[in-house]
Amino acid sequence: MGGGVEETLSVLDKRWRGACRVLFKEEVGGLAEFSSYLSELPEKVTHHQSNISGKDVSCAPTAYAEGSKFISFNEVDFNRKFESLNINEIKDIDSIVEALGERAVYSGNIVFGNSGHVEKSSNINDSFYLYEVARCGNSKYIAYGSIFRYNEDCFGSNVIGESAFCIRCNRGLRLKRCFELWMVQNSSDCYYSSGLDGCSECMFCFNVKNKRHAIGNLALEAAEYEKIKKKLLSEMAEGLRKGKKLPSLLDLVKMSRKEEIPAIRTSSKILEKQDKDRIEDAFSQTASILFGNRLTGGIDAYSDWLSGHTRPIGEGISAASGKRILIAPFANFSKLPADRIMTEEAWELGGRTSLTESEVGELSMKNAHETIGKLAYFNVDLFEGKNSNMIDCTYAVDSADCYKNSNSLYSKYCGYCFWPRNSQYLFGCDSPFDSAFSMHAYSCTQLTRCFEADCCGYCSDLYFGHNCENVHESMFCFNVKNRRYHIGNAEVEQGKYKELKASLLGQIHQELQKKKGLKWDIYNIWSAKK
Repeated sequence: MGGGVEETLSVLDKRWRGACRVLFKEEVGGLAEFSSYLSELPEKVTHHQSNISGKDVSCAPTAYAEGSKFISFNEVDFNRKFESLNINEIKDIDSIVEALGERAVYSGNIVFGNSGHVEKSSNINDSFYLYEVARCGNSKYIAYGSIFRYNEDCFGSNVIGESAFCIRCNRGLRLKRCFELWMVQNSSDCYYSSGLDGCSECMFCFNVKNKRHAIGNLALEAAEYEKIKKKLLSEMAEGLRKGKKLPSLLDLVKMSRKEEIPAIRTSSKILEKQDKDRIEDAFSQTASILFGNRLTGGIDAYSDWLSGHTRPIGEGISAASGKRILIAPFANFSKLPADRIMTEEAWELGGRTSLTESEVGELSMKNAHETIGKLAYFNVDLFEGKNSNMIDCTYAVDSADCYKNSNSLYSKYCGYCFWPRNSQYLFGCDSPFDSAFSMHAYSCTQLTRCFEADCCGYCSDLYFGHNCENVHESMFCFNVKNRRYHIGNAEVEQGKYKELKASLLGQIHQELQKKKGLKWDIYNIWSAKK
């Protein structure tokens, strides 16, 4: 979108070369030469064929039914008028789904807000110069990446926010000038490290806070650190220039020797009393607002339905204590070595374990795996800021009163959600931002009182919507903007709409109460036409 692929790639190539000069002090080649290497970490953009032009349609990973038809966002005629469905076609949900016909076509290359020069990407808002990027907002100069917010000059990275000049960083927050980091926040000028917080000028460090000029967790004099860093950066640059890739941090860890873990004290902090009733009440309130009646039986009775198109949290065993720990279903956490995961126990291990001076002095990219084994453990139980009443949740920032969530940022009263940000009263959602009182919202921004919405923005009281922007009091709408009182993309008289809506919501509530799930969702509507 905007300027063509060639212009976008030309600009991104210059930014890539600049990022390499910042990180490695020299260029290592053009962006195109590293496409395979930079595509390894991020969630993939999927590609389909346009039902109109046959051209490529890029989509963020989604669960559309097999055989679904697609068009590109720029092929959508947002001014098209549709004939109203007749009375027999809107008597119940089955009839509406059957009658939608070619209206139920899914869009790719979706770009909202003030954006430009976005190519082979989708689910984007307010961003510029992107290539092969999925689920990204308020960012610029990004190639081969996914799940981004407020980033600049980032390449081959996955799940990072508020960061700049990052290459192959995985699950990071507030990073500057970093390479091959995993689960790091509030840090700058760091390489090949994991579990850092508040650190700068660190290499091959694990699970430490507020470190500076450290290699292998060992703090050095600034001059000595710069000397070793210069050598290691030269080796990294040479490896990239000649082989067009380097081993990942996980590659090195998997090759390392596992040593006996010293006795680690378990946390002595007093665990807060958890109150699930607060989440149950929020769930009931949200259902009442959406369907006109509360859903009875408790939130767990609807667990299969709520988690159907979100990401279930995984489980593992702590290498330090043998206790059960939760593993976030994103950012390649599932690829971490199962025998090297921990909870906050990792902070104590990192604080008391380091390489020796001689090991640091002899460290190189060729032998790093021989020495980092005693350090290389991954803290998968990450919470930052003030969090409270987070029940069976993993990874959160300044959130409260959530249940079975992962990656909750500045959110409250949410359940069975992945990556709610600045949101409240959401259930069964994946990647909803700045939204409230909604269920089954996927890759959406600024929704209020919405249900079964996919790739929508700035909508309220929308039910079963795909690629809708500024749409209100509407149902079963695809690829429309600036509408109110519409069903199946066609306008309905206000009084009639409210009557039909009340009837349809009654059907939805009845089916949910009885079956604890629904036959139709925004992803499988197309299957009615098979």
